[in-house]
Amino acid sequence: MLGHVSAPYIAFSCGKDSSVMADLILQQDSTVPLRFLSSGETRILHNVDTVLNYFRDKYGAKIEEINIDRVFSDGWQSATFDEQRKAGRRDIQTLDNSEFDSVFMGLRIEESRGRAISLRSCKTDGLPQFMYRYKNRDYYRMCPMARWKTEDIGAYILENGLPVLDWYKSFGYDSRTTARLTGDSVRQNTIIWLKYNNPSGYARLVQRFPELGIYS
Repeated sequence: MLGHVSAPYIAFSCGKDSSVMADLILQQDSTVPLRFLSSGETRILHNVDTVLNYFRDKYGAKIEEINIDRVFSDGWQSATFDEQRKAGRRDIQTLDNSEFDSVFMGLRIEESRGRAISLRSCKTDGLPQFMYRYKNRDYYRMCPMARWKTEDIGAYILENGLPVLDWYKSFGYDSRTTARLTGDSVRQNTIIWLKYNNPSGYARLVQRFPELGIYS
């Protein structure tokens, strides 16, 4: 896939899939940047710097962190959890800009029916499988791990000594992580997990959003 593009980046979240993908791509070309969308609560939720520093140290990776904080920044202090969450729905689009012509994404067929449909249906003649050229612009989505199973991800992490977020140590590789607190992650026990694994972070987050206290 790298041979078909000139200015790719890796959409990076510090999760298991994007970490494996980053390791695979950086072995081929260590100049491909990792673009990481974070928020004010990111480092409360996860030990992302453990993962980021690994790729800096191993590959000299260029990591571009785009921090959009609607949780603790001054202009959003009166916003509720739902208000700031809804305001950030399109923030992922900030990862794209005109200097890039393509993105590597760690999407996998196994993850959900929606992703399976997208990965299987988005095809472009003359390009490798799971590489897709968007119809409305000269831009490519590349998903080299589309057929990987969760077992493959776990095996690669163990065999290659990749660091993982502490969340996986509690819930296993079948679980999913986000660099931001979403409605789904709240309902999937993130708040109560924080209460016992990061008490000070939990206290700060619940002080900011008292409505999250019911989930602990």
